[in-house]
Amino acid sequence: MKKQNIDRFKQPKEFKFPQFFTNEDGKKIRYGHAESKKTARGTVIITTGYADFIESYFETINDFLDRGYAVWIMDWQGQGGSERYYKNPQIPAKNAPINNVRDLHQFRHDIVKYDKNKPIFLVSHSMGGQMALHYMKHHEVDFTAAILAAPFVDTKFTRKGELVAKFLVHLACGVGLGNRRTSKNNNIVRRIKKVRKSLKKEEPIRMEIHQYFAKKDPSLKIGDPTFYWTRAILKQTKEIRSKASLQSIKTPILFGLFESDLLVSSQAIKRAAKYIPNAKLVKIKDAHHGIWTEREQIRQKWWQQIDKFMNKQQRAFYNSKITNKAKNSIHKNNKSPKI
Repeated sequence: MKKQNIDRFKQPKEFKFPQFFTNEDGKKIRYGHAESKKTARGTVIITTGYADFIESYFETINDFLDRGYAVWIMDWQGQGGSERYYKNPQIPAKNAPINNVRDLHQFRHDIVKYDKNKPIFLVSHSMGGQMALHYMKHHEVDFTAAILAAPFVDTKFTRKGELVAKFLVHLACGVGLGNRRTSKNNNIVRRIKKVRKSLKKEEPIRMEIHQYFAKKDPSLKIGDPTFYWTRAILKQTKEIRSKASLQSIKTPILFGLFESDLLVSSQAIKRAAKYIPNAKLVKIKDAHHGIWTEREQIRQKWWQQIDKFMNKQQRAFYNSKITNKAKNSIHKNNKSPKI
C-alpha cells in the first residue's frame, strides 16, 4: 500500500475555520473557507451528507485547493458543528430536509465571497444531493455546474410501500412520537461503519477518519433520522421526482453512481440523470457510498471524472462570456443614434 501524506487529512493551514452565520431560525451554522495558493480557477461550495461534518472533508478541501479552487463548506443545520435544535443533541432538526435549501441559499448569497468572472461549482454528497437538486430547480443561475456524489434522489420504496411508510410516519408524528428514531435496527451510521471496517486493511486512515474526528469531538455526532425528519424528506423526494421537475433543472450536473453503494437508490440516480437535460452519469465499479474517503484507486477514478467535467464547464463558462460580450457589443453598435 502506498504511504499516505497524513497532512492531507488535517485542517489546511489556509482554511479559516470555524466560522458561523445565523440562519432564519436564529441558529448558528458552522462553516469554513480557504483561498487557493494556485492560479485562481473559480469557487467550490461543498455540502455534506446526513450525520457528516466538515472535518471529514479536509482531504477533499485540499484536493480542490490544489486544483486552484477557493473552497467554502458548511455543516447543515442541527448536525456537525452547527447549533442543535433540541436539548438532546442527537435529534436532527425537525424540518432540516426542507430548511437546508433555505440555509444553502443564504450561505451562497450572503456569506460566500467569490469572483463573479470565474465559475462557481456546487459539490454535494448523499442527502446533500437531494438539497442540491431542489436548490437548482428554484435557482437556475446560481451555479455554473454541480457535482453530486451518491445523491439521495429518491427512496427505495415501491409506491405502495411509500404510502404505507407515509401513513406510519404521519401517525407517529400525530401521536407525539415525531422525535423518535424511525428504526433502531437499520442504523445508517452503523451500516456505513460496517462497510468501512471491512475495508480498513486496504485504507486504514480514510476508513477511520470520520470516527477519529467524532471520537475527538463527540458533539459532532448526530443520531439516526426521526419520524419528523423522515416526514420532511419524503415530502422533498415527492416534489423532485416527477419527470417535469427533473427536466426543469438546467444546471449541468455530474452524477456519481457507485456500484457497491447500499444506501441510496441507483435507479433513482439513473432516472434523474436521464431526464435532467445537462446531466452526465458516471458509474464507478467497486465504489462504496463514502466516495470522498474511499480507497485511493477508487478515489482517483472519481477525481479523473471530476477533472474532466470541471474542465469542460470551465471552457463553456468562458465561451459563454465571450459570446455574451460579443452580443452586447453588437447590440450597442446597432442602437439608433439620438437626433
